[in-house]
Amino acid sequence: MTDFLGVNQKAYDRTRLWVAGLMLTTVTFCLLFGTAMVRAETADRQFAVEGAGRASCAAYSDARENNPQRAARYLGFIEGYLTAANRYEPNTFDLAPWHTAEAFALILDQHCKQSREDGLAMVAQRLVVSMMPHRLASESELVELRQGEKSVLVYEKIIRRAQNQLARRGLFAGERDGKDSPEFREALSRFQQLARLDQSGIPDVATLWVLLHP
Repeated sequence: MTDFLGVNQKAYDRTRLWVAGLMLTTVTFCLLFGTAMVRAETADRQFAVEGAGRASCAAYSDARENNPQRAARYLGFIEGYLTAANRYEPNTFDLAPWHTAEAFALILDQHCKQSREDGLAMVAQRLVVSMMPHRLASESELVELRQGEKSVLVYEKIIRRAQNQLARRGLFAGERDGKDSPEFREALSRFQQLARLDQSGIPDVATLWVLLHP
């Protein structure tokens, strides 16, 4: 199986559980405490939900099992919702600066197993709330990092955040400049080893989730 982390099945399953747990903790907090954030701004606090956003978590889970095209449509709704939020939320360039479609699938998979009646529009808005503390507030250059056949595109500012976190753990002593370097790769590889992640030496989605959510 080839997956978004580029690792074997055993490592993939371990990483899925680790990252999904972190993501689910963040989303669950907002599902419990962020209810007011999903309300409309009309006087009677009503609004229309369009298209895939009307679907329930139960429908999403069923699609993941039986209808890949429909599941992709639901994930597309989540990505589109977050793109719109990038446009309209103040001081926001990218709410999900290192996430992929597979990362959003992990979030929905875990949440929808527990809350089958929740609507996707509700979950999407609460994702906006949960991701606010980790957003990019301004534009940043993308940097491509390669290791063998695997490559990732990461914002320069996210690399700088990763360098800062690695330095705080005593793993990185290089320049915190948002640039790729042998020292940065070595520090990442050491962190991945300690965190029991795929030891790729590049800042993939799983590594950034664990590193930047201490």
